[in-house]
Amino acid sequence: MRLTDSIRVLLLACALAVPNALTAQKPATKAAAEEKNEMRMPKSATARCSDSTWSKADSQQGACSSHGGVAKWFGKAPANMTARCSDGEYWTNEEHRGACSQHGGVAFWLKKKAKKS
Repeated sequence: MRLTDSIRVLLLACALAVPNALTAQKPATKAAAEEKNEMRMPKSATARCSDSTWSKADSQQGACSSHGGVAKWFGKAPANMTARCSDGEYWTNEEHRGACSQHGGVAFWLKKKAKKS
């Protein structure tokens, strides 16, 4: 066997043993992007369904009926709500420090309306 043939065999063996970095990472598909967006809580969500989707129903009856039922009901937001926690609960305290610490952090803050003088 010639030296060049030995090198080719060695390179081929290395290529088969080590996965290609380009093929190891698959590009994000449209379905994966939709699933990620589905997991993001809408600002108007009133319930989390059993299949991890969100509902905007006005009442608990019938909400998530085609999604395995209601896993957690939040209802309508209170008037003094300042933030929405990641698990759907409401934060009503003006203090931002420690907000939603027991509820997975803040999903989004509500903008305060400017006071007219």
